[in-house]
Amino acid sequence: MKRKQHYGLIVIGSGPAGEAAAMNSKKKGRLIAVVSDLANVGGSCTHLGTIPSKALRHIVKEQMQFNTNPMFRDLGEVRKLSYQQIMKHAHRVIYEQVHMRTDFYQRNRVPVIKGRAAFVDRKTIKLIGKRQQFTADHFIIATGSSPYHPPQVDFADPRVFDSDTILDMNFTPRKVTVIGAGVIGCEYASIFGGLGCKVELMNPAGS
Repeated sequence: MKRKQHYGLIVIGSGPAGEAAAMNSKKKGRLIAVVSDLANVGGSCTHLGTIPSKALRHIVKEQMQFNTNPMFRDLGEVRKLSYQQIMKHAHRVIYEQVHMRTDFYQRNRVPVIKGRAAFVDRKTIKLIGKRQQFTADHFIIATGSSPYHPPQVDFADPRVFDSDTILDMNFTPRKVTVIGAGVIGCEYASIFGGLGCKVELMNPAGS
């Protein structure tokens, strides 16, 4: 059997928390590795969460400022972007973030192991679907979170999205109901409102 590669620390997850833990440990001279089940580093924050929503909100805000500028309004130069168009901007931002983060890991000589980790025992992990196993003195689990799916909402309906799958939407809706008035819910409510959609924001926690 192939000898297991051993590290002082293995961080599972390459999002902000995983990256910070990995780099802080690297500065202390530990032999470390990061395991990520995504095709590129950055975690959900870069690919599905904070970065995409901030990029979308920024471009919508720019459009709104342009359209409310008296000079352009008087010239009849009002612009209206589609959801697909602003997603192109978000994808460019994500690409830049991935490139920067990848370079960061490489410069610090931190290997990123691609695959979904599962514990074999308290000192060993394996990659699901592969024969590779790795051992470590310590592990940090920084796998992030997933969108909450209320049981009364049918997510099999093609018109229903969560904060991850909304990035795959390929049309601009006329009306949107956002369930949840937290940071993410309010961000997407403002994004769709800026695109000219009729938005209803529901706050179940406040009912």
